[in-house]
Amino acid sequence: MGKKIPLFIAAILQIIILNACKKESVTPDITFTSSAFTVVEDNPLASVSIPVKLSGISDEAVSVDYITEDSTALAGKDYTAITAGKLTFQPGEILKTIEVSILLDTAQKRDVYFRIILSNPVNAVLTATGATIKIINVDYTSLVWSDEFNTASLNTGTWNYELGAGGWGNNELQTYTNSVNNVHIDTGYLHITALNPSWTYYTSGRITTQGKKEFTWGRINIRAKLPEGQGIWPALWMLGGNFSSAGWPKCGEIDIMELLGKAPSVVYGTVHWDANGYVSRSKSYTLSGSSFSTGFHVFSLVWTSNNFKWLVDGKEFFNLSRSEISAFPFDLPQFFIFNLAVGGNWPGSPDQTTHFPQHMIVDYIRVYQ
Repeated sequence: MGKKIPLFIAAILQIIILNACKKESVTPDITFTSSAFTVVEDNPLASVSIPVKLSGISDEAVSVDYITEDSTALAGKDYTAITAGKLTFQPGEILKTIEVSILLDTAQKRDVYFRIILSNPVNAVLTATGATIKIINVDYTSLVWSDEFNTASLNTGTWNYELGAGGWGNNELQTYTNSVNNVHIDTGYLHITALNPSWTYYTSGRITTQGKKEFTWGRINIRAKLPEGQGIWPALWMLGGNFSSAGWPKCGEIDIMELLGKAPSVVYGTVHWDANGYVSRSKSYTLSGSSFSTGFHVFSLVWTSNNFKWLVDGKEFFNLSRSEISAFPFDLPQFFIFNLAVGGNWPGSPDQTTHFPQHMIVDYIRVYQ
């Protein structure tokens, strides 16, 4: 018979075997998924979600404390402070989020920042203690581009002439030209003029900033005096910069101002887009006791990533949220179009009451971001 193994040696061997069979437990790292996050001030959810992750699955519950910390953003003014937060990861969980409420601060005119600080990890190693959150301001007070029309002629470094007839998709009657009779600048004002040189022949002007001045989000102010008369159709509007490739309406269209000359005291704000077919939303504004042909008025659009607002002389008359626009195409740059159409499906044709020439006169366009 072989020799017996002493009992104390057998016990040691058993411990060694058990330890060898045990799965080694690794302490996970805990960190933010990024060091910086952004949220738009008018976010309809009124909050920002900050993900925190573990580097691997833990067999034990993991926790970490967190607080918010002011920078240029101030708790109670720009966001709601968190003074004693705790995240707990149950065994098997690797991702949690910190929710911070964002406050709409209409007095704040710039982007501001605050931080989230992690501390006191349990059963984890803290590898990043802080993340920065940027609150993007949507009051738009910084002038980024304007045309005051103070040059002797139209600045073709900024504007393009669109030329020709063909109805322009609406059975319009005019031919657009680059003649100074149809588009010219005089003493600080842009004049777009519709003429009727012969019986059923009309000329007018249409200019765009396509490929030259295109913007995403901002406040646009356009001061203009509008024409009137049956069949007259002035418009100050925008199309997506991808119009040439995506086509209309997939590129998205924003009408800052349209007017039907037969109703010279009413203007419209509209958006057009594609959601498995053409869709639009529109609302009108009526000028009390006057018409838009008797003086200058400021037509404004405030366009954020979450919302559209249309205003006349600072008075809001239409508000449309992102949630109301399916297949939202308005996160991409758009260019400006100023034109004065004659006839078409919407206004109808001129009649014996319509007099020419008709003028749309623009004092300025200003873009703020």
